[in-house]
Amino acid sequence: MSTRRSLLALCGAVAVAITALPGTATAAPHYSELRPVLASHTDSAAPHTAFAWTGQDAPLGASKQDDRLHVSRVYLTFDVTGFADAGISAATLHLRETAVADCAKRSIEVWETKTVTADPTWANAPERKRWVADYTNTSLCVGHLSFDVVTVVRDALSRGKSRITLEVKVPRQFERDVTYGRTLDGYYRAALTLRHNRAPSIVDQHRYNGGLACATTAPYPRVNQHFVALEALPADPDPGDQEGSGLTVDFALWPQDDPAARTEQRVQYADTDRVARVQYPAALFADGRAYSWQARVADGVDTSAWSGPCHFTADAVNPPAPAVTSANYPLDESGWAPVGEPGVFTFDGGGDPDVAGFEWTWGQFSVPGCTYGELNRLICADPFTGRNTVRADRPGGTATANLTPPGSGPIRLAVRTVDAAGRRSEPVSFRIYVPGSSPAVSVVGGPPRFDQDVTLKFTPHADVAARTVDFTYQLDGQEQRVVQAGPDGTATVTFRADRENGHRVTVRSRSDNGWTSDEGSWSLDFPKWPGVTSEVYPSDGEPHGGAGVAGTFTFTPPPTWSEVAAYRYSFDWTEPHTEVAAGPDGTATITWAPPAPGWYSLSVYAVRPDGTVSTYDATYSFGVA
Repeated sequence: MSTRRSLLALCGAVAVAITALPGTATAAPHYSELRPVLASHTDSAAPHTAFAWTGQDAPLGASKQDDRLHVSRVYLTFDVTGFADAGISAATLHLRETAVADCAKRSIEVWETKTVTADPTWANAPERKRWVADYTNTSLCVGHLSFDVVTVVRDALSRGKSRITLEVKVPRQFERDVTYGRTLDGYYRAALTLRHNRAPSIVDQHRYNGGLACATTAPYPRVNQHFVALEALPADPDPGDQEGSGLTVDFALWPQDDPAARTEQRVQYADTDRVARVQYPAALFADGRAYSWQARVADGVDTSAWSGPCHFTADAVNPPAPAVTSANYPLDESGWAPVGEPGVFTFDGGGDPDVAGFEWTWGQFSVPGCTYGELNRLICADPFTGRNTVRADRPGGTATANLTPPGSGPIRLAVRTVDAAGRRSEPVSFRIYVPGSSPAVSVVGGPPRFDQDVTLKFTPHADVAARTVDFTYQLDGQEQRVVQAGPDGTATVTFRADRENGHRVTVRSRSDNGWTSDEGSWSLDFPKWPGVTSEVYPSDGEPHGGAGVAGTFTFTPPPTWSEVAAYRYSFDWTEPHTEVAAGPDGTATITWAPPAPGWYSLSVYAVRPDGTVSTYDATYSFGVA
């Protein structure tokens, strides 16, 4: 007998295994290898014994041992549960021989039997259902055998069966002929390889055009000809097709009144976690013409059907500019706007049905655009969901808006029309003279000191004091806060002055008619240098004292310093600076007599206990009579 031994046999039962070939996810088609959940052989000489096929080689056909004839068959059961909707296109049973009786003879066949739940015996063999395939090629003496069993797998899956059982045997006419006998590799045993692919599809609820959801019925959305981006999300149940794979998405677009003018674009390397997108040139679209489009996806093996069509109407023309009037704000630069009254403006689309509404700004318009959202899809929001917009009461109609200027002085108001596709007209502009109306901000009590509470009083413009209901203020750019006005229209707020760089407060008043004032502000800066005072020689721009008249100069710590050890000073920046120690209260006093009349400058630095010197010096200028 010709023999080829395999590697060391494996012992023990082997559970079903489903693995992709090769070991990483690949694009369609896909391959999986199944190992039998039950594997055994029978022996005519031991008709009531089942022989589990584990690690040892298995006999097949006839052989003689101890002068007795043994005839063996092999039974294999596979679990195909996970492939019910896998799109099986091929299924192959693989076996390997380790020894044959005669290299010139080979006849092996495979039958489907009733599914078994335990290893069968010769006497209790399962009923055969149908012949499946055979193998008679003798080009190799000891060969690798393969059998096409796709019909068995497909039929089982179509009937909802989870397992199949295959019988491997020598045909009846040769089964007792020992020259057709052979052994099968116990290390490899058997494998069932499946080629499969689940068909991809387009997700209907994730189709978009121009940043808007797909419309399948009229009325169709109007889409700006410059933003005709078509998007569709592909889906594929096979993991290997879902990321960076060979998915391609085709888009087809045509005018509804001319289906023959269909044009197609393809997106390569599409993913299932983001929409595929194509952009069509603006010149392709005519104003007011309706267009339809659809998409399909392919994974290299299967191609989905075209999706149902989506529809839109192209918009290629900007709407006309609006007419603007105001009941109380002069638009011809003939006077000032009233304090305390919002401007009442009427915008008019002139009866043009392309005008859906209006947009305004105090200054310059920003460029409208779209954003990217879930699934990386384009989101073009309804233009009237944004700020400073209002819909017309009817197409081409009017709208009234109460507007408060954001500041004072000559302010520019610009207005333009907006159509249903978000296209804008050329703006019309007006210069409006707005009087100042900001609240006054004053300190309650003495001058602010570092790390102490500061109370500010907000006083509204006199023309709106009786109607002021509250103030909106902001401290150092933090979150805006609101404080209610008292009976006299004023309000107070208190905060701790603990920032070395100082503080800034901005505030606006609000009246009972919704009008908001101009912005008022107040700032507090703490000097980063020491203080200097002198009674004999004050720094007031006038000469005092005289030559040889001694005066005292007192140095005080920088407002944000908690400790001062000394001061370094110099008159008229003569070097070196002289150092004087600070007292327990952090101050120091020197006495100095000027040598002659004129103007002098005193430079003073503060010194901490650790020796660091203030970055800035105090420059104290004074005149001597």
